[in-house]
Amino acid sequence: MTRDISLDIIRVIAICMIVFMHSPMPGSAPGFILSGLSYITAAGIGLFFMVSGALLLNTSLKQKDFLKRRFSKIIWPTLFWTFFYLAVKWISNGTTIVELARTICTIPFAPQGHGVLWFMYTLAGLYMLTPILSAWLKTASKREIEFYLALWAISLVYPYLRLVLNFEDNNTNILYYFTGYVGYFLLGYYINNHYRFKAWHLAVAAIIAIGVPIVFLKCNIKCDFYEVLWYLSLPVAMMSFSWFVIIQRIKVKKEPSLLISASRLSFGIYLIHIFVMRDGIWNLSAIQQLQSIIQISTIAISTFILSWLICWCISKLPFSKYIIGI
Repeated sequence: MTRDISLDIIRVIAICMIVFMHSPMPGSAPGFILSGLSYITAAGIGLFFMVSGALLLNTSLKQKDFLKRRFSKIIWPTLFWTFFYLAVKWISNGTTIVELARTICTIPFAPQGHGVLWFMYTLAGLYMLTPILSAWLKTASKREIEFYLALWAISLVYPYLRLVLNFEDNNTNILYYFTGYVGYFLLGYYINNHYRFKAWHLAVAAIIAIGVPIVFLKCNIKCDFYEVLWYLSLPVAMMSFSWFVIIQRIKVKKEPSLLISASRLSFGIYLIHIFVMRDGIWNLSAIQQLQSIIQISTIAISTFILSWLICWCISKLPFSKYIIGI
């Protein structure tokens, strides 16, 4: 099967966004810079899920074979980095035996060690859902897929509706079963298999992605940033959609070796970058003295390169699949 280089490009852009998002040091930059950076890089998470959906939702494997193959790639790295980050936390802050035991017993149910591991648990959930979705997609029409994507899009508007309407977004909501990251998963499959490019789609996406934060800013609307402008918000979904569609239109004749390497190692880069950044680069006095924007850029670039190099070295080891999944 011919390699789709556009998906590699999307993967690399996504991991770069996430590294940049995590780069600002506490108190090092004005609030508007932090909020703006968080917003424009929030599309990275959606892009990761969209790439996974594009690659996996057309699987012809039986449920047992699919889950065995996918979980073998994420369970061991997740466990390794969970215990790694728990060890780092224990060395830094200490913990009681009771608390450590409670944490270890919680590992099968929720991420422990560090917050970045939430992505692994969400991805595992989507893997378990894949055999069900892929069976439906074999017979679903384009219009049927669009219908469920539309329901998901409506659910992304709920944070704004709650500002003016009287309802709670809970598990009794009519669209509860159409919310969450599965929408990105399905959107990636849809774009990769059914979508026909139209310039006005990007225009609408741009208006939403740019217009919504401007309205909130200019009208001084009081809101929770992590509800109205975060991963599961309509503007961020529009940014993810735009990035995916634009990059898919790029025609690359050759397979750039560095790009392929960064794409293959993006999983490992995600898992290790927070340690490289916050337990290493943040502590360098030369970094601490830089002006905010230069500091953020330097931290992000240094973290990405160093994490990439570490993962490349790990990939040469015979047990690398237990650490970075390859």
